[in-house]
Amino acid sequence: MIRLWRILLITFLFSGPAWAAPKTFCVWDVVGAAGDFFNLMKTYQLEALNAGQQIELKAYRNELRVVEDFRAGRCDMIAVTDLQARLFNRFTGSVSAIGAVPYYDDLKIVMHILASRRAVRRLDDGEFKIMGMVPQGGMYLFVKDRNITTVEDLRGLRFTVLPNHKDAEHMVEFVGGKVVPAEVTNFASLFNDGQADVSYAPAIAYEVLEMYEGMGPNGGIVRYPLGQFSMQLIARSDEFDDKFTMKSRQILADMYEASMKINFRYERTIPEERWIDIGDDAIAEYQEMLRGVRLDLAKQPDHEVGGVYHPAMMSMLRKVRCHTNPGAVECYSAERE
Repeated sequence: MIRLWRILLITFLFSGPAWAAPKTFCVWDVVGAAGDFFNLMKTYQLEALNAGQQIELKAYRNELRVVEDFRAGRCDMIAVTDLQARLFNRFTGSVSAIGAVPYYDDLKIVMHILASRRAVRRLDDGEFKIMGMVPQGGMYLFVKDRNITTVEDLRGLRFTVLPNHKDAEHMVEFVGGKVVPAEVTNFASLFNDGQADVSYAPAIAYEVLEMYEGMGPNGGIVRYPLGQFSMQLIARSDEFDDKFTMKSRQILADMYEASMKINFRYERTIPEERWIDIGDDAIAEYQEMLRGVRLDLAKQPDHEVGGVYHPAMMSMLRKVRCHTNPGAVECYSAERE
């Protein structure tokens, strides 16, 4: 009887999931290991373990270093912004296209589509694959002058622009602004120090990067997102089997509400008087300007700024916008994405 009990005990102890070899997961968070996104990835780590995959988290505050370490083989999987994701998958990297996802209702639909099986073939290009995406909220214009409410008001202003952010650079040139080269590590300080008049950033930057300092008494944040910011998990195509890949994408899809809750918390921390509300006419003007930027980008030669966006993603995003806002000019225009 005792022998039988021992056999049953051993069977129970070893009947859990067979864990695959540990993988190094390099995660960028502007705050590092203390950041909200890194903490969210701890939940991912536990869910992955439940699915039989051991994950070792490694925090980074320098996003470019994450990419370098991934290319050098020091990371099996990485979490980076959609801007850096474009280096590995132009389709998912195009989610952050200028003005392409203006409202959170649109974002929820887009994330649902990307988590579905119909998007699978776009998430693996044969060399790298997307292991999932997590939305991080809207990207807003932080300005030093509250009177900046129309597209014309942007002419002549200095904008911080990150490396390889070709679409943002093109937008600045499109509206007659001036590019101030910046890095993820210093764009906020350039704005705060007065070296730039406008900066394009998520709500978290107001408090965490202290961008309220650069606004002064007359600055604010235009309450109209010029794009959506997401974090994307990327691995080499042969790093994880298909079963865990699908599980990973589902884990991240299920994190939508938790991630957006963090974003809304940061948006609420911004004092109401700091928000700049613009009228419907100004919004329509912004939408047409941003559409003009996207269409202009599509016409450029690849050796300049062409090829920034994936045509299939741009077509999908247009359909989503026209689903939620069928009266928009682009929905009946002959020139469409």
